Amino acid sequence: MERKKSSPVPLFVMRTAVTSISRYPDRSITGYHGGEIEHEQFEMGKQMMRIGKKLLSLWSAARKIFQTANRIILNQLILITMSKKLLFRLVVLMAAMMCAFGVAAAEAYAVYTSDNTTLTFYYDAQRSSRLGTTYDMNTGYNYPDWYTDGTNLNVTQVVFDPSFAGARPTSTIYWFFALFNLQSITGLEYLNTSEVTDMAWMFFYCSNLTSLDFSHFNTSKVNSMYNMLGYCQSLTSLDLSSFNTSQVISMSSMFDHCANLQTIYVGDGWNTAAVTISQDMFKDCTSLVGGKGTTYSNSNPTDKTYAHIDGGTSNPGYFTEKPAFIRGDVNGDGSVNISDVTTLIDLLLGGTISNPAADCNQDSSINISDVTSLIDYLLSNHW
Repeated sequence: MERKKSSPVPLFVMRTAVTSISRYPDRSITGYHGGEIEHEQFEMGKQMMRIGKKLLSLWSAARKIFQTANRIILNQLILITMSKKLLFRLVVLMAAMMCAFGVAAAEAYAVYTSDNTTLTFYYDAQRSSRLGTTYDMNTGYNYPDWYTDGTNLNVTQVVFDPSFAGARPTSTIYWFFALFNLQSITGLEYLNTSEVTDMAWMFFYCSNLTSLDFSHFNTSKVNSMYNMLGYCQSLTSLDLSSFNTSQVISMSSMFDHCANLQTIYVGDGWNTAAVTISQDMFKDCTSLVGGKGTTYSNSNPTDKTYAHIDGGTSNPGYFTEKPAFIRGDVNGDGSVNISDVTTLIDLLLGGTISNPAADCNQDSSINISDVTSLIDYLLSNHW
C-alpha cells in the first residue's frame, strides 16, 4: 500500500523541540550520564519539550484547517463552474424552446386585405397572425409578387405601419409598379430610405394617385430614379425639396407622360452632375411650368437640360424653388385642402391676417376673393 507523504514540519518547530538534546548531545533529559545536570537546566529542557509538543499539535491542527479550507474553496469553484454550465444549458434550452414555439426575428413583408383593398407594409415578427395575403419583399430586379399575381389591379390604398420604420431596404424598385387604381399612400414617413440605392419604376403608372409626400425621403445613396414617376397622370405638383440627387446616374423617363404635372419644387440638394442617362426625362409633361414661367414645349430638350430651377429666358428650366410657404396652405399642414378654406374664413372673421399663404389669388391683399380662389383651386386642381 502506498504511504501518504506527510506535510513537512516547519523548521522553527523542529528546532524548538530538539533544543535541549542538541545542546547536550551526551546527556538524556530524563536521566543522568557522566554527571549531574543542574536542576534549572533540566526543568528548562522539559519546558521546551512541552512547548515543542504543543507546537507540533498546533501545526497539525493548522494543517487540517488549511486542508479543510482548500476543500471548501475547491467545492465552491466546482459549484461556480457547474452554475455557468447550467446557465449556458438553460440559455440553449430557452433558444430551442423559442424556435419550437415559432418565435421569429422581425422581417419586412406586405399584406393585402381584400375587404378594404389595402396593401400594408410591416416590419415585425407577427406575419403568421396577419389576416389577408402576405408577401415577401421583392429582391434584385424581380417584380413583387403582388404584381405578378395580379393583386396590383385591386389595390386602392397603401399603408406603411409604424413598425416599418425599423426596416432598412436597399431597393424599392417596382414597389408600386402599375397600381393603376391606387388613390392614396399613408404613413410614407415610416419608409426609411437612407440605405436605398435603387428607386427605379417605384411609382410607375400610379395613374390615379393625386399626391405624394416625399418630405421624409432620404435619397443620398440613390443612383437610379429611372422611370420612378412615369405615367403618374393625376399628379399636379411634386415637392422634391428633400431630395439629394448627388449620386444619381439615371433619371431617364423620370417624369415621362405626367401630363397634368404643373409644378416640381426642388431644393439645394437637387444636383444632376452625376447624371449620365436622362433621355425622355420630361417627355409629354405638357402642363409643366417652371418657377419663372418657362413652359413645356416639344421643341425643348426632354433630357436633364431643363432639370433645374427656372432662371427665366436667360436660363430656362422646368423646376421651381421651394417657397417658404405653399400657396393656399393657410393652416400650414403642408397640403392644400378643404380645411384651409375653413381656416381662411376663420382668419377673415377674426380680423388682420399676415399669412402670405392666404393670398390665394396673389393680388397682395387677403379678403373674401381669396376664399373664392381657394375653392376654385380645390375644384379644378390648378390656380
